[in-house]
Amino acid sequence: MKKLTISLLLMFSMFLMAACGSDETSGSGDDGKVEAPEKFLKIGSGPMGSGWFPITTVMSEVYMDNFSDLNASQIEGGSTANLKSLDIGDIHMGINYTSDFSDAIKGEGSFAEKLDTVSSVASLYPVYQTIATLQKNSDINTIEDIVDQHIFLGPKGGGGPVAFWRMMEEYGIDEKSIESSGGKISYGNYSDGASMLSDGNVDVFVGGGAPTVTALQEIEMTNPIKVIPIDQGKLESINEKGFGISFDNLPSGTYKGQDEEIPTYTAVSMLTVRKDMEEDYVYNLTKIFWDNMDSFEEQIPERAKHFTLETAFDGIDPETLHPGAKKYYEEQGVLE
Repeated sequence: MKKLTISLLLMFSMFLMAACGSDETSGSGDDGKVEAPEKFLKIGSGPMGSGWFPITTVMSEVYMDNFSDLNASQIEGGSTANLKSLDIGDIHMGINYTSDFSDAIKGEGSFAEKLDTVSSVASLYPVYQTIATLQKNSDINTIEDIVDQHIFLGPKGGGGPVAFWRMMEEYGIDEKSIESSGGKISYGNYSDGASMLSDGNVDVFVGGGAPTVTALQEIEMTNPIKVIPIDQGKLESINEKGFGISFDNLPSGTYKGQDEEIPTYTAVSMLTVRKDMEEDYVYNLTKIFWDNMDSFEEQIPERAKHFTLETAFDGIDPETLHPGAKKYYEEQGVLE
């Protein structure tokens, strides 16, 4: 009887120790990785050839390296498309523009109704919106010159087309005026669009980069490009309208033969998640993202140099942060 009592006491002690050990490793597996509440994480990216695609490639790798048994995948999309996919639950996390996020939660622009299903995680970097043609197209030098041309606008569900049409409003240009002048609009991924420009199947390419559009960089070796400048007065005007669209100069040397800075409009890329995701899960997604900056700096240095905690709220209202992301920033002292 005495031996049985001692055995029971030992078993009870071991149970308590295991329980305590479990508390100390809250959310961690035996391999030291963080446990995720789901086996799959779908991340809304940009089209092939865009600057967002390599970002989400690194994100997928980082999350699979740090979460236990998590399968992270990236889904080709665009800014507005990613927000709408988040809304219906097709993806868990996505990249979009701050301007489109603002439209989404207000029910403006491309969003007929307010989206109350999305929360912000972080601002990432400014994106230079580039309107380009081939250098050999000597008759295309100003925005007014593109009206009767075949224009490629990137992914139809992206934020680029939204920002483009808002910029064109400053010039009194819309889709009807382009079509009535004999122009045409096409959509698709950046790689296809750049190939179409190189082959002469489209005359004008519109896309965002930081500052280089990767797809344009790939074709300029054989078909040098030129970037169409935006009038400074019109840039200042759109900046004041609250669309989340700002402006800057595309740095000289961004493309071959570009010896001067070129004024253009800009937007800010950001990370967004579904609002109903567990607080601890989003906390870990946020923490792991920022804890692994070395991976981003190694693989996408030109973009990663803009990823800083100091600019994590550029263009977004901290009130829109997911509670899990908010908890992380409070711990880091960048949010009170």
